[in-house]
Amino acid sequence: MEFGKVHDVSQLDVTNWQLPAEDLLVPPFLKAIEPSKSQLLIGAPAWSHKEWVGKIYPPKTKASDYLFHYSRYFNTIELNTTHYRIPTPEQTRKWTEKVPENFIFCPKVYQGISHDLTGLTDKLLLQNWFEFLNDLGKHCGPSFLQLPPHFDYCKKAVLFKFLQSWPDELKLALEFRHISWFQNGVIIPALTQYLQSRKIGLVVTDVAGRRDVLHSSVSAPFVLVRFIGNELHPSDFIRAANWNDRLETLSQQGLQEIFFFVHQPDDILIPEMTERLKSLSFFSLHS
Repeated sequence: MEFGKVHDVSQLDVTNWQLPAEDLLVPPFLKAIEPSKSQLLIGAPAWSHKEWVGKIYPPKTKASDYLFHYSRYFNTIELNTTHYRIPTPEQTRKWTEKVPENFIFCPKVYQGISHDLTGLTDKLLLQNWFEFLNDLGKHCGPSFLQLPPHFDYCKKAVLFKFLQSWPDELKLALEFRHISWFQNGVIIPALTQYLQSRKIGLVVTDVAGRRDVLHSSVSAPFVLVRFIGNELHPSDFIRAANWNDRLETLSQQGLQEIFFFVHQPDDILIPEMTERLKSLSFFSLHS
């Protein structure tokens, strides 16, 4: 992932890895949610890595069987392929037939919608997207709308028009990349309050080179965390421990679902990072 990527490794030794302070809007919001035991779902952004054969895929696993074995190790996926095209019903059926009943796909919204101002209000495109989500059935988790870096607060009217067209019964999470949406480590409070009223979620992206967009806001009974590692640099483990503590706090406050997506450069070392996460107290108890 190029967004926020640090090319000079020495910067990792001097970066402040602390998570931002808790958003004061979060505890009362979570307290009002029906009590439920927190569920942690861990995933990656793809299943097509041959480098995982012999790690989380059995030796000699064929590419056609990668998803089957992926879904026995992870229980969710950040489905990035949908950012480039909306899958056909046939393709979607092939995927859902290979995964267990409790496996959840979290599809990234098609870029023709998310990265085009006219796409955000294109009723036909949105209907095609909703039909795809319907095809996922019980395997459908939150869609996440990744807004481009140039999509600033001045374009809020377009975003709100899009949100008004989003059905309440379909889970949605927003990822903001322009700094204008953030205030001192939280999402603009008025926006958070609106999203909380709709139970529309937020994506938290923890990446080394853009600490300015790391936030602590929660606006739905679920949250999506994108943890962007740096080839198992010691800072990856510091950050993992910080997330272990933060998620334990959110769980105690009433957060129902946590989708935690592990990234590494080229994704090759994701299995190793995932095992490290699973050794931490909150992750080991809930995964």
